[in-house]
Amino acid sequence: MPSNSSEELKVARARRLWDALHDFFKSPLNGVLALFGTVVVLGLSFVAAEELNIRGNSTAFCISCHSMSAYVYEEFKQSKHYTNASGARPECGQCHVAKRFWPAVYDHIMGTHDLIEEYSYDWSKPENFEAKRSAMAEKARLKMYNEDSHTCRECHKMEAIAPARKRGQRAHEDAIKKGRTNCIACHYNLVHKEAPLTEKFSQAIKGFGG
Repeated sequence: MPSNSSEELKVARARRLWDALHDFFKSPLNGVLALFGTVVVLGLSFVAAEELNIRGNSTAFCISCHSMSAYVYEEFKQSKHYTNASGARPECGQCHVAKRFWPAVYDHIMGTHDLIEEYSYDWSKPENFEAKRSAMAEKARLKMYNEDSHTCRECHKMEAIAPARKRGQRAHEDAIKKGRTNCIACHYNLVHKEAPLTEKFSQAIKGFGG
């Protein structure tokens, strides 16, 4: 009996809710207002999410964590991506986060793993960071490789690159001829301190270009 009473109570509540909604939407004006309110809420939610995404891509946000500021950012400042003839200086997210909204949301969600590690290790000791450098470099390199270096190519257009050295010129001519676009397969030590290639990444780039 108690079970039946509970089910009857649920059915009665659902019916009252349905009746209330039915009565509310009898008025066309209420329907228009409800639709307008839904659009406004969804619009504001999207704007807020986009703003959070933009702020989350910024270098200022990334270096608010100690390890990023003390190690990664200092390395970035010594690279040609920080100071160069063109004056172009990408934000951290422009290299490490997808440009499109939903893929960027996914990248930020996956990035919470880095936030957890920030509070799990004592990064004040450089040796602790160096002990994990190779694994962190592998993660970043494989992510870029699996995405065909699309964040690199948002700024760098293959047909517009003009290497100064003959070796670079030949490599880029060959890459364009064969349709190779995965920048990270060759340029894996450009911005941050050099990290040895891992077996997993080495195996991945063996088949570069197909």
